[in-house]
Parts: sequence; C-alpha cells; structure tokens
Amino acid sequence: MSGALASDIASHVPRMYRVALRLVSDEDAALDVVQEACTKAVAGMGEFDGRSALATWLHTITVRCASDALRGRQRQAAAMGDEPPDGQLESGAGSEAASPSVAAEQKELSGLAMDLVRSLPEDCRSAFLLTQLDGYSYDEAARIEGQPRGTIASRVYRAKKLLLEQMNARIDGRARSC
Repeated sequence: MSGALASDIASHVPRMYRVALRLVSDEDAALDVVQEACTKAVAGMGEFDGRSALATWLHTITVRCASDALRGRQRQAAAMGDEPPDGQLESGAGSEAASPSVAAEQKELSGLAMDLVRSLPEDCRSAFLLTQLDGYSYDEAARIEGQPRGTIASRVYRAKKLLLEQMNARIDGRARSC
C-alpha cells in the first residue's frame, strides 16, 4: 500500500468514525467498525474504480461494516435472551458549561432522538442519516446506497414522517400520564 493511499484513507477516518458512531451508538463498537472498514478498504483497493469519490466509497464500506456489527449484536443478544446494549451519544460540545439540569435534559433528548432514529426501518434510517446528519446530498446518498435518487428522497420523506408520528405518539402518551 502506498503512503499516499494510507494518507487518503486516514484523512477520512474522523468522518467514518462519526458515521459509525451514529449507526452503532457505542464508541468502542464504532472504533471496531472503522478499523474493519479501513481493513476492507485497503484489501479491496484494487476494486475501487474511481467512478465515485473516495469518501463515498469509504462511507459505503463503513455503513456496511456498521450494519454487520449491528446484526452481530442482535444475534448475540437473541442468543443470550437479552436486549442489545443501548449506547448513548455524548451530549455535544459546550455541555461542560451547561448547568447539570440542562446537561441532563440535553442527554435525555439526545437519547430519545437516537432511539427514534434507531427504530426506523433500516433502509429509511440509512437514507435519513446520510442526508440529514452526515450532510450528503441526495445524489451522493444514492451513489452510496446504490439506489436511484428518487428512492433516497422517498425514504428520507418516509423517515421524517415516521419520526414525526413517533414523537407525536410519545407526546400524547406523556400528556395522558400527567
């Protein structure tokens, strides 16, 4: 492997980690996913034909590795009769300065948001994460997913609709319990 190739892949690792963390919701698992994705990228570099950007190709590998990790975690949990572990994302930059009550509320909202996103069907979740959280255009997401642009747009629309329905159901449930 050339030094330039290693440098190219290494420059994408932070974004690969953010993608993996959003998908698996566990820092250690995200590191494992990125390591696996980098290994697969190096091993499969001969298959990279340059029709898409290197970032797009690496993102696709990362998403597939994260999906594999999630399926493995679900199989392991099913075999043990448990629910899969539920990691939480950090509350974000600047949370150290926030009061404990604000930090707790932010953490609760972040956990709720990620729970709702994780409950989406896999195809909708992937399209939603790519376009709404990772900042890819619909065209880039379509190349990553190997789907037409219209399919990505419809999945994002469906994801937003499902998220809104879930939020409304939770709000209604809380209002009744008061």
